[in-house]
Amino acid sequence: MWREKLKQGFLENDKLMIELSIGGECGEWFPSLALYDKENDSWYYLDNDIPPGATEEEALQNAIKFFEKMIIGLEKPKIKSSPLKEAPEEIYLKFKQFLEELRGEDKG
Repeated sequence: MWREKLKQGFLENDKLMIELSIGGECGEWFPSLALYDKENDSWYYLDNDIPPGATEEEALQNAIKFFEKMIIGLEKPKIKSSPLKEAPEEIYLKFKQFLEELRGEDKG
């Protein structure tokens, strides 16, 4: 279920919203994931290397595969508020809890 929601561009719980966007340039499509902290009204982004795609659909699939790896623990998130500023620990904890909720959803 979370995969379909992410394909539409958004996933959320009561504390965070995750936004997937894909931008194209010179025949490559680049996926990116942003996090919005609802409680503190702040935006962050995942500074991980998500593979680009030759098409928008391939980039979308790469983003979903990457996110799935985070859910099962094969990828560690690098969350930042700016290129030189790491997100506070509180955001990592909220994100970890969100991933655990999604892992539970997969187990159904």
